[in-house]
Amino acid sequence: MDAAHLFTASPNDVIPILCGTFTSIYLYVLQFSTLTRQLTIQSRVPAHGAHQYLALSPGRDTLYATSWAWPPSLYSFHVAAGPAAEDKPPVVELTYQGKTPITAISSYITLTNSHIYSIGGPTGEVHARPNASSLTGFGEKLQEVLFVPQDQLEGWDKTNKALRYGAHGIEFDPNGRAYIPDLGANAIWVHQMQPDGTLELVKEVKSARDEDGPRHAVVSANGKCLYAVTEHTQFVDVYDITEQGLDHVHSASMIPQGADPHDYRGDTIRLSATTPFVFATTRGKDASTRGLLCAYAIDETTGHLVAPGQAPAAVYETPTNGGKANAIEVVAVNGRGKGDEREWIVLTDDSDPGLVVVISWNGEAFEEVSRVELMQGDGASHAVWLE
Repeated sequence: MDAAHLFTASPNDVIPILCGTFTSIYLYVLQFSTLTRQLTIQSRVPAHGAHQYLALSPGRDTLYATSWAWPPSLYSFHVAAGPAAEDKPPVVELTYQGKTPITAISSYITLTNSHIYSIGGPTGEVHARPNASSLTGFGEKLQEVLFVPQDQLEGWDKTNKALRYGAHGIEFDPNGRAYIPDLGANAIWVHQMQPDGTLELVKEVKSARDEDGPRHAVVSANGKCLYAVTEHTQFVDVYDITEQGLDHVHSASMIPQGADPHDYRGDTIRLSATTPFVFATTRGKDASTRGLLCAYAIDETTGHLVAPGQAPAAVYETPTNGGKANAIEVVAVNGRGKGDEREWIVLTDDSDPGLVVVISWNGEAFEEVSRVELMQGDGASHAVWLE
């Protein structure tokens, strides 16, 4: 049975969530009950962290993870469901598969049906997906992508500190164009995927303002636009995707009018699963400022924001400043929610103790549904829905 089918229908209609940590060597398996609307911890799994970012294979049977451990490596874990007890959902089991060395600590992983793409700081890697004989979850390394001059790479910082001023993510459009935000270059690198899965540089697109620090990006549902969030200036930028690269269209602020952008740190951007909205988060620079989750309406024809000059259509104030996290991932409710709920958002919080929060979205407003605390010292980094 495909792993995806193991998790879509359990006796209690529970959706598992896998979560990494910033400050420990553990991964967490959480369970969100769509009936009781409660989030609980199933297990705390020894791993090889701190695992900052997680990504699931298309079959949902392999979890890939970055790590802040040294030397730089990527990790993989087999995902399976143990037998279900009567009236209880199956227990999700994570089994360590192996790791593969990389040049610099990575920040992000994106998977296609045939390749694994990782990005972080001065470098990125392209790996083939594993064949049946692989013992590590990784195939052959096909390419190293550089975001600094070759002659400077040897002396460049390759620890997790380089993520603060380097490349920070990779997303693809339907035509195989890759978009890589780079905080230090204040730019988005545009690459074209080649038939063998490697990447060829198309263009470096400078951000709309000096010192923006573009951090994360996502391609619109219609494939016409790219949305990027800036870490230093707190904007959601909208670009038209063109044959030559990207054309900046407009920007929307994530913070209240009159607020100091230096009190925040822009973070993650994701599309709504069921409504024409894009979600973006920012963190408070310190504990005195709470983070924000913002929703912006999208014109479904153009992909542009409906009201870029106005405040977000909806805002949720996160429980704390979010620490290094306030990362989000979205899943559709598919008829399992309450009232007019359309989807659930899982948000991670790097406070101590770390928090994982489930938030509902009905197309107009956010509502916190449930939250759970991790063990003391385990700062929640990034979580993914196992569905």
